[in-house]
Amino acid sequence: MIYDRPYMKSASDNTYQQKSIVFKLLILNIGFFILQNVLHILLPNAQIIESLLILKPSNLLEGKIWTLLTYSFLHSYPGLFHILANMLGLYFIGRVIEPIIGAKSFLYLYLSSAIVGAIVYLCFHMNPSQGLYGLVGASASVSGILAFFCLIKPEERITLLLFFVLPVTLQPKWLLRGYLAITVLFLFSEELTGMVNVAHSAHLGGILTGFIYYQFFYKGNFSPFSQFQEPTIELPKWFKKKKKPFSNASYTVNYSDQKKQMNAEVNIILDKINLHGFESLTEKEAETLKKAHDLFNK
Repeated sequence: MIYDRPYMKSASDNTYQQKSIVFKLLILNIGFFILQNVLHILLPNAQIIESLLILKPSNLLEGKIWTLLTYSFLHSYPGLFHILANMLGLYFIGRVIEPIIGAKSFLYLYLSSAIVGAIVYLCFHMNPSQGLYGLVGASASVSGILAFFCLIKPEERITLLLFFVLPVTLQPKWLLRGYLAITVLFLFSEELTGMVNVAHSAHLGGILTGFIYYQFFYKGNFSPFSQFQEPTIELPKWFKKKKKPFSNASYTVNYSDQKKQMNAEVNIILDKINLHGFESLTEKEAETLKKAHDLFNK
């Protein structure tokens, strides 16, 4: 293809980056991370980000509903591992999924995974005293797109860098099963016991969203709308207007019916010829044969 040639690659890549929602989400997440660190350095005690954008039960009780989504654009700081892991997942998985489902659908999947992840997290942390640091990170969104990817390409072999060092090749269906099992295990053994400050419940919400998006919107299975059809209204016979004959109407000859009728007559004549010869035909039967010849040769 023309875009595979070296002198066309840079132009096509730039066009993709300008239109790609994955690229815009990467810029948005990195931009928020830089803002977090700048505010933390300049105003270490202000906690502006924490009070406005982080998801905490106390923030929701104050009416900050937008934190169900805004938390996903924030990451723990000053370390880089949290945002680095999420952005690598968003980039490598997102650039595969987005061309398949489109930018708008990918954005819906990404944002809905974040919201459902927040809701599942709150189901386990309804006490305002819990979650002192609150919930941050795009892990729920990345978990959603990861689950969706594993469902649409279950057999395609992929290679991952385990701990960013060890290459491991496996099928996505096994990756999803393993990730789901580890998430549920760590949810009950670590998160709910307070051993670590990792929101496995939010990851579980993202996985659930990826599965729902795949079943309902990508495949269309179990869709509540598939069982219904648009209603049709038929007027009663007595209400329908009878068509009046129109004297100047034009007519077309139905050659199909005419040929069937002619074919039946010809068969009878041919049987007579077979038994008694051509001399037995009347003038009318001979005329019928001539008409049949002209009709079938049109």
